[in-house]
Amino acid sequence: HDQLPNTRLMSAEAAQMLGKLGARHQSIEGEAAYRRHWRQELYPVVFGDPKAPHEILVLLDFAAPQSEKVWQAVAEASRSLSPQQCKIVVFGNSRENYGTDLLGLAIWISYSRPGQAMPYLSYALERWNAVKAEQKRSGSVKPFTNEYDATAKATDFPIHYGYLSRLRPPVPARDELTVAKYCYNAGNVNMYQTVQLCRYYGVKSLPAVVADGKVLGQVSARAIVDAVK
Repeated sequence: HDQLPNTRLMSAEAAQMLGKLGARHQSIEGEAAYRRHWRQELYPVVFGDPKAPHEILVLLDFAAPQSEKVWQAVAEASRSLSPQQCKIVVFGNSRENYGTDLLGLAIWISYSRPGQAMPYLSYALERWNAVKAEQKRSGSVKPFTNEYDATAKATDFPIHYGYLSRLRPPVPARDELTVAKYCYNAGNVNMYQTVQLCRYYGVKSLPAVVADGKVLGQVSARAIVDAVK
């Protein structure tokens, strides 16, 4: 809990070589630290006290249909957990690029609209699968490369734009573009952290849940609650 996993540690010899070249070792912290909420991008707590002793890491892939079911189990487990004793932290990677934006919005909500990130993730994951199903029925399934790919009809709002008005308070129309731009950058930082976590914990495929440092073999609300007792 003291530091984030980093599988790209540099040897003393490599550091010396970089120094001779007048360069420095890059870190994701250094790349993101110019933004005010960079810490939340690296470690977005969507439930509980960030200092809570127990930790549930949820690693999602928006492009994996089973991510919705895993998240439902996490949401159900949260109803039996004490926010003072346990925190839920979300990380996302996606085989389809639009997942980056959706995860970025969850990060923005986590500090801009406290308490609303979990319902948003439930909506986003459910809507992703619903749009895929609608596209399949119409015979035109496509990768969600951008927000307009993730629509079933021409009249649909993109998933994250459509949710901005559901927040309390809603995001003013004049701020929507700024928030959307932020989401992409924040999602990319978090995506890097997801790769690091997968390497550190030996996670081979997403979605996955890591409870107090142990990867759960079977994810259910009961298994999550039992793992952090």
